Amino acid sequence: MAAALLLWLAACGDAGETATEPTLGGAVRIPALEVGATTLPDISSGGAPMAMRAPDGELLLVYFGYTSCPDVCPTTMSDLRIAIEALPPAQAERVAVAMVTVDPERDTDEMLARYLSSFFDRSHALRTDDPEALAAAAEAFTVQWQIEEHEPGEPYAVAHTATTFVVDDSGTVAVEWPFGFESEDMTADLTTLLEQETPP
Repeated sequence: MAAALLLWLAACGDAGETATEPTLGGAVRIPALEVGATTLPDISSGGAPMAMRAPDGELLLVYFGYTSCPDVCPTTMSDLRIAIEALPPAQAERVAVAMVTVDPERDTDEMLARYLSSFFDRSHALRTDDPEALAAAAEAFTVQWQIEEHEPGEPYAVAHTATTFVVDDSGTVAVEWPFGFESEDMTADLTTLLEQETPP
């Protein structure tokens, strides 16, 4: 049941009206999501609040998931790593990945930070124990998730929207990649967007 719900959320999450621009392979939402005012604690920098916007001239790839995810999350992280590594070094240094855990019960600060650092040199582990703060961040990105009912200590599944959001330095989601989007197409989108940005 949880697996079926995961597929439903990945395919049918509230994406709103989308259109594909000729220069980008991913989904471009009209109007675009504005998420720059959204903040969550960044465990990678000691828990300081992090705004969902890239530094000047850079891009931030934002993903909501959890470290115990058996397939979708590690596959997405691997695809993102391949896409970033395919960029010229000067461009790759202008891309960072942020993962928001939707399973703070199991994802400790150390676990989430270690998980991300195993994939990326530049990453932000975003975690909060405040359910309202997590819900507000998810709402800003139109992300949905559902945790399977369970007793304390029992294993459980988490269904979640499996989309990667590419956020620019204004806090605008420039393009969205669904689960299964090819890494080479990610690289092409990143190249196009980075060429439009002025390097810092």
